[in-house]
Amino acid sequence: MLAADLDGTLLGGSPHDRRRLFDALNGDPDITVVFATGRGLASVRALLRDDPLLPPPHWIIADVGSTIVDATRMAHARALEARLRAGWPGAGRVRAALEAFPHLVYQEQVPQEGRCSFYLAPDALSDELIRAVEALGCSWSYASGRYFDVLPPRAGKGRALELLAQTLGWPRRAMLVAGDSLNDLSLFRLGTPAVVVANAEPALTARVPASDRVHHSALDGAAAVLQGIERLGRPPRRSVVVGYHRPPVCWLDGAWRPPPSPALPATSSSTRSPLP
Repeated sequence: MLAADLDGTLLGGSPHDRRRLFDALNGDPDITVVFATGRGLASVRALLRDDPLLPPPHWIIADVGSTIVDATRMAHARALEARLRAGWPGAGRVRAALEAFPHLVYQEQVPQEGRCSFYLAPDALSDELIRAVEALGCSWSYASGRYFDVLPPRAGKGRALELLAQTLGWPRRAMLVAGDSLNDLSLFRLGTPAVVVANAEPALTARVPASDRVHHSALDGAAAVLQGIERLGRPPRRSVVVGYHRPPVCWLDGAWRPPPSPALPATSSSTRSPLP
């Protein structure tokens, strides 16, 4: 099972490397792909529609871990989401309580559920703001020196993946996580095999727990993810091509028809050996 962030991770790297990763994942039906992203579901669906190099997921963890979706049916896992969103006071109450902080700019055009996402400069991330969020009974995430997310107290990418793994019976040793942003940190705290991509946010690299299970790759984005898969002992699958000297169909009497099977040489009755 591969759980990876999108921006900077699955979407990161050169088109060549993204194609290699796409082919590796698309060619191995035994790998379950999970997106673990800060994007909302509508944004993820738009990417899947418009980006031919994005591997199709089996599950989507969205909204910084507040949303879980079965991607094969595009259906919300409501029972799991209820556990992740327990204690959420609602976007209206959160925004009203944080109006006193003028440096917070709500992301009006960003589709989001079960969270409130703001733009915030690093020097405006104050203890007073954090206390206001905690007074609401919420948790928070800050990433890339710009994105401030107010979340339900039990939400997060790592918690969402943990719930999903428990529900579906995924063993930790068979899970690989990959990310580049500080809001991926909770994924790296699960104790599974993991890859930090070379283009990761420095704050993530500095705070990922030291472990022989964590590989700090020298490669960016998709190339690093592919390297992590190979380090787990899953070499790329090779295709077998079967060639045949005759075409599968031929044009005969105005229609495409299967060719006749090769005939055996005729044998005269006088030379045929009698059956016992």
